[in-house]
Amino acid sequence: MHHTLCTALFVLLANVLFSQNNESKLGYWLMGFNQTRFHKNWSLHSEIQYRSYEVLPNTEQLLLRGGINYHINSEHSVTAGYGRIHNHAFDKDANPGIQVSENRIWQQYLMLNNISRVFFQHRYRIEQRWLKTEHSSNYLNRFRYFLRVSVPINNAELKAKTLYLTLYDEIFIHIDEQPFDRNRLYGALGFRWTSMLSIEVGYLAQTTATTQHLLQTAVFYNIDFRKRDK
Repeated sequence: MHHTLCTALFVLLANVLFSQNNESKLGYWLMGFNQTRFHKNWSLHSEIQYRSYEVLPNTEQLLLRGGINYHINSEHSVTAGYGRIHNHAFDKDANPGIQVSENRIWQQYLMLNNISRVFFQHRYRIEQRWLKTEHSSNYLNRFRYFLRVSVPINNAELKAKTLYLTLYDEIFIHIDEQPFDRNRLYGALGFRWTSMLSIEVGYLAQTTATTQHLLQTAVFYNIDFRKRDK
């Protein structure tokens, strides 16, 4: 299975190298995620994402998101949260400042499972979105389904000092007369340094009316205060 995932990741990376042209620039996303566990059933989620139109900084979007998780058990959890998003134009000279700001409330259900050394993550998310420009405002509802598959390379499970491959696909659906919003297909190589810290470097193809090609770096750092309880 990990050979199949490695081949799929190679195809994704080859696609970005050979599909670039003068009208399609390679973008870059830098992301940080945290889960702070303070109770058997409760934890806090926080994240920050900087998204650039180009590899060199040319801000497209700054996303801040937080939430509170209720862990039903080790494989199932639900979350409610809030996000604040600022969107910028590609040409900052012609269109300076924030072009679209968004307040977002979101709810999700997350399920984890594995088949042998193949680890799956299913995420179902609903969003209520308030978008505002200088001259208008809009409200949208959106549904997202996310499927992630991860395979450790040098260990049988995803534990400390593990190199792993991961793929995910996420589809975004508007709850209106034009449902399709976007699709994200992602492949990456990751390393879990400790049980709390992981880093991934990969490529994402985001398809709307066109396809945007993006390099990504993601850092996952979790904290567990339950270990201090006596």
